[in-house]
Amino acid sequence: MEHPKDILQWTTPGLVPYQEAWAWQKELRQQRIQQQIPDTLLLLEHPPTITLGRLRGEQSLLLSPQLLEQKGVELIRSDRGGDATLHAPGQLVGYLIVNLKDRKLSLYPFVEKIAGAIISYLQGFDLDARYDEKYPGIWIKDQKITAFGLHIHRDVTMHGFALNLQTDLDLFQLLVPCGLVGKGVASLHQTFPQAPSPQEAAAPIALAIAEALHLEPRRFER
Repeated sequence: MEHPKDILQWTTPGLVPYQEAWAWQKELRQQRIQQQIPDTLLLLEHPPTITLGRLRGEQSLLLSPQLLEQKGVELIRSDRGGDATLHAPGQLVGYLIVNLKDRKLSLYPFVEKIAGAIISYLQGFDLDARYDEKYPGIWIKDQKITAFGLHIHRDVTMHGFALNLQTDLDLFQLLVPCGLVGKGVASLHQTFPQAPSPQEAAAPIALAIAEALHLEPRRFER
């Protein structure tokens, strides 16, 4: 019988409101802490949502919360690290419920492994993508295509990454993404108009992440 430590279970439930996905992550993390489930990866999309980091992000907003609400964009204070981040349809959001102690990893090497898996996927589109340790994220020249933000409790991670595939980049004009002035945002469809949807990209990225963590991927349904 396989030990749960050898498995990465993953699922792709489609469009999920941020608060619902956040509550789901908390439930999964508690189960992972109690060794009831293996490491878990959620690959999904959100309706238009701006999240702030647990300590900052307000200064990165270019519109008031009231105007954001009028535009149909939800504003949420999250418990992840980082600054302000936008989520929207066409963006693949990956939430990682992973026991770092079991993986024998600290946070930064873990993020680098996840970044490496995503970069290997992007290289299939002949993109020269790189991970920047100073400005955590995956970059194409001076444009960020993947943002990271995580939270750890009792060695288990929560939150994760957001990869722009078919994302409407006009929405990023509502904020200074990640608080980085003078830096741009990229989406795969800029270079490849037929860029895969988040649902199409989910399986290959799940397999790449499982390989990077030396785990056996196993799909499950919610």
